[in-house]
Amino acid sequence: MAKPTSYIDSMIKSYGENWLVAMSPETIQRSAKRIVKDMVRGTIEYEKYGQYFLDGKFIDNLIVAINNEYELSSLHYNALLEYQQNHPYIPNLNIHINHDLALVTVYQNILSRLQAVKIDQNIGYLADIAAVLYQYRNHLV
Repeated sequence: MAKPTSYIDSMIKSYGENWLVAMSPETIQRSAKRIVKDMVRGTIEYEKYGQYFLDGKFIDNLIVAINNEYELSSLHYNALLEYQQNHPYIPNLNIHINHDLALVTVYQNILSRLQAVKIDQNIGYLADIAAVLYQYRNHLV
């Protein structure tokens, strides 16, 4: 079975090695969910494509988008917990709560690692993301 293609692989194939130059901040932010999915599934080769994560425009806009997803997931998770307190007998509510908790965990973990990469300029922080977050890979749709 062929290894899945990552977002970065597809950008290089379509636009060449300098694909990031032509990307707008909005395009990077819209692609953040796909990039997160690739990170969690382990399809990004950091030793090969780490330079893109050291690019200021790329990492800043990735951080903005992931922070937004983290805030939304946290808000939704907390709203579901509050709802559960007032309506404890709603069927399947725990499934939604667990799903949102998984998303919060994924976004929080990746966000903190990207912020560390931005500060230290060391992509080593990203090396074990797939192993750490492997159990959450199916929560990203």
